[in-house]
Amino acid sequence: MLIAVMSLWGGVFVATKDVIDAVPPFTLAFMRVAIGFAVLLPIAWIRYRRLPAERARLPWKAMFAMGFIGVAFYYAVFNLGLVYTSASQGALVQSSIPAMTALIAILWLGEPASRVRIGGITLSLAGVLLVFSGSDVLDATASSPVLGNMLVFVSVIAWGLYTALARRYANTDAVVMTAGVIGIGALLLLPAAAIELQGHPLPTLSLKEGLEVLLLGAGASGLAYLFYNVALQDIDASQAGVFANLIPVVGVISGVLVLNEPLSSRAIIGGIIVMAGVWITGSDRSRAGGAVPMTRQPTADSGR
Repeated sequence: MLIAVMSLWGGVFVATKDVIDAVPPFTLAFMRVAIGFAVLLPIAWIRYRRLPAERARLPWKAMFAMGFIGVAFYYAVFNLGLVYTSASQGALVQSSIPAMTALIAILWLGEPASRVRIGGITLSLAGVLLVFSGSDVLDATASSPVLGNMLVFVSVIAWGLYTALARRYANTDAVVMTAGVIGIGALLLLPAAAIELQGHPLPTLSLKEGLEVLLLGAGASGLAYLFYNVALQDIDASQAGVFANLIPVVGVISGVLVLNEPLSSRAIIGGIIVMAGVWITGSDRSRAGGAVPMTRQPTADSGR
């Protein structure tokens, strides 16, 4: 089941890149999270009603911040990045999320900064720079890959901040909090989508594009998260983190095979270095972990 879930999350890059020409980035972000919220809401409501009183009190101020950083801002800048870069390069840049999350946890949460951990983070970020340096390859699907990769990297930072904030509320029911955070994110994205569409007709989607939007919303932002939680009943989160390394691999392979995207040797080597750094960072058992609510996918460092 986990392989299927990670493959679905890895396919997000291609689906987003393919549909972004038909649906503007902010509008697509709103559609995705709104559909995901609709899928999660009934299940979250049932779980919420069964919670004891002390766990039913939700940290709404923190959830608003998470909804802005980890949903509205994250999806908006991620989609905008894929307007300019390729799906495969975006996947390589986003593979640095665990290392960025670890760095922010050290700087913000005061988590242990062992030599192994610092070395893994440094190696991973060096790999990202190499991916950037390999962005000059000619690619009809990437009009400005350096700009696009920079925007995707901003989404990496946003996700690291979101994860660090969410760790403070690890004892809150993950499904309930995730549904609430996604709902808040959808509300925050609505004005941006409305402004984006002002003076323009509503997007007309082909059957293929409509299915891709459903894949992003109901699949990647809804059902996949639930299936992931079911899978965690049989294995622990550290084992799930190993499976999470499949996400960028699937993203790159699908970008090359489905969208015929070229990749420079520097970008490929950079991606390998990023994932090596992630593996080193995740191998350091001196760090603290914790479950956090999810709006996108698990990372090797998030403990989900």
